[in-house]
Amino acid sequence: MIYKKNLLTGIFIFLISFVYCQENDSPIDFLIHKVKKGETIYGISKKYDVSILQIEKYNNKLRKGRLKRKMQLRIPIYSVINPKKIEVDKTEKYIVSAKETKWRIAYTHGITVSELERLNPEIVSGLKEGDVLRLPIETNNKKRDLEEGFYYYKVKSKEGYYRIEMKTGIKKSILDSLNPYIELNGLQEGMILKLPKKIYNELKTQNDLLIEKINLEDSTFIKNQLKLVFFLPIKLSAIEFDSIEKTNRLLKRRNLTTISLDFYSGSLLAMEKAIEKGINVNARIYDTENKIDKIKDKIDSLNIDSIDAIIGPIIPKNFDFVSSNLNLKNIPKISPLSYKPVKMNPGVFQSVTPKFVLRKQMKIFLKNEIFPEDNILIISDSLNRNIEKQLNEMFPSSVNLRPEKEDYLLPELVDSLIVDSIPNKIILETERFPLISSVSSQIRAQLDKETQIDLFTTYHGTSYENSNLSKTLFSDLGFIFTSDYFPKSIKGLSFNEKYFNRFGIYPNKIAIKAYDLVIDIILRIATQNNMFTSVSIGETEYINNKFNYNHYLNDSYINQAFYLLKHDEYELIEINR
Repeated sequence: MIYKKNLLTGIFIFLISFVYCQENDSPIDFLIHKVKKGETIYGISKKYDVSILQIEKYNNKLRKGRLKRKMQLRIPIYSVINPKKIEVDKTEKYIVSAKETKWRIAYTHGITVSELERLNPEIVSGLKEGDVLRLPIETNNKKRDLEEGFYYYKVKSKEGYYRIEMKTGIKKSILDSLNPYIELNGLQEGMILKLPKKIYNELKTQNDLLIEKINLEDSTFIKNQLKLVFFLPIKLSAIEFDSIEKTNRLLKRRNLTTISLDFYSGSLLAMEKAIEKGINVNARIYDTENKIDKIKDKIDSLNIDSIDAIIGPIIPKNFDFVSSNLNLKNIPKISPLSYKPVKMNPGVFQSVTPKFVLRKQMKIFLKNEIFPEDNILIISDSLNRNIEKQLNEMFPSSVNLRPEKEDYLLPELVDSLIVDSIPNKIILETERFPLISSVSSQIRAQLDKETQIDLFTTYHGTSYENSNLSKTLFSDLGFIFTSDYFPKSIKGLSFNEKYFNRFGIYPNKIAIKAYDLVIDIILRIATQNNMFTSVSIGETEYINNKFNYNHYLNDSYINQAFYLLKHDEYELIEINR
C-alpha cells in the first residue's frame, strides 16, 4: 500500500522527466575498419560476413567499452571452404511433403541448406507443400534420419568450431562425434549439425532447429535522446488524499488507478534501466481520468514533432480515440495491455499478441501433435462453435462433446468416449471458468496407468489462470497452450530485487509487462532510430514477454510473438515449437 501512495505523490504533477571464431581456423589476414557515425557492431559484422565474437576476439577495446566513432577495428579474414559443386544433371525429383522444412530436407539428404538453395533457387524465399525439388542422386546412400532427443543447428557463413562452442558450449570433439561428416568436408555454410538436447542460453528452438536470440541491450545506440508520452487513467482527482481510510480502500481493489500505478512502476524501472545504459528518456505521464475530453485536451497540448512513441491509453475505446487523430498519424502508438481488439489505424502497434495469432499457432502445433489414429475429442461451449468447426475440418475423425447448461459433461458420455487402447487427445474450447474447472476434473478422473490423456486449448484466456484451478490437475493432463507471456520465476533477477527495494513489494504481471514493453520500445528506438524501422530486427524477449511486430493493415503492426507452454510435473515449462 505504501508504494502506491508514494507513486501517487510522485506523479501528482502529471509530468515525470528523466534526463536521469574459430578454434581450428585462424585468420589468413586482417583489414582495418574505421567506425563511422551511426554504425553498429552488428552492422559491421554483417558487412564483412564475420561474427560479432570474431570481431571482439581481435579487438580487446570492445570488451572494455562501447563502439565509438573513428575507432579502428581489426577485421579477421578467413579462408573459405568451397563446397563441392553438384551438377544439375545428376539430380532427381523430390516432392515436398506437409510439415517439411529446408533444413530437414537438407539434413536427411546429406547436403547443406546452401546447396539445396543453389539447386532450387525458387525456394530461397520459402518452401511449401507440393514443391518439386532437385536433389542429388548420389546422396541416396548417405541419407540421415532425424533423431528424437537432439536439436539441430545451421552453420552460418564462415562460422567455425570456436564460434559454435561460444554459442552452445559444445566442444569440437563432441561436434565431430555427433556429426562425422564434418571431418570429410569441414564446416560449411548451411550445414546442419546435430547437437545434444539441452538448454542453450544464447539460442531458442523452433521445430527442433536452434536459432539465435536478439539482445538489443548489447547493441550500439544511434539515438540516445528519447521522448515518450504515457496516457494512463490514474484518476487522481477521484482520490481523497485527506482520508487515509478511503485511499487505502481504493488502493486495495483492482481498478483503473491500481492498474495504472502498477504499469507506471514497471515503466519507471525500465526508463531508469535505459538511463544506466546511457539513453536519456524524457517521459510525460498524463492522467486521462478515463475521460475522452481530458484526452483531447492533452493531445491538443502536445508538441508532436519530438515524440518518439505514445504508450496508451490502456482502455480500447480511449486508445482508438488517440490513434484516430490524424495529427498523430506518423507517431508510433502502442496499445499496452488490452486483450480486446483496437482499431488498427496507421502507426498503431498492438503489443498484446492477438487471439487469432495464438489460435493460428496452436493449430499449427496440433497438426504435428495429433494423428488420425488418436482418439480426438473436442469440447466447446456455444461461443466457440466456429473454432469447433475448424478443428473438425482439421481432424475429420474427431468427436464433439457438448456441455450441459450447468457447465459439465454427462459422466456416462465421458466414460464411453475416453479409451485406454489409444492416446486420447482432448481439445477444450471455452473461456468459462465453471466449464474449465468441471471438465478438467472429469477428464482427470479417467486417468489410470493404461489411459493416456493430453489436454489442449487453442486459446488460453484469463479464466485458465483462476487461482481456484489446481496446477496439479493441469500437470496430470499435460495441458498445452499458446500464450502471449510466460510467467517464469523472477526470483534472483536484479529487476525483482530493485522493484522490491524501491516499492516494498514484488512486481505483479502488469508491472513486469510494463517493464518489458517499455524497455523494448526504448531499445528499439535507440538502436534502430524509430519504432517503424525496428520491425525488421525480429523477435526480442525480456523477463516474461516477447515482441515480434509484423506489418498488418493500414500501416499498423501486431505482435506475433508467442510462447508454447505446458504444465509438466507441477511446473509450467516452455516446449519446443
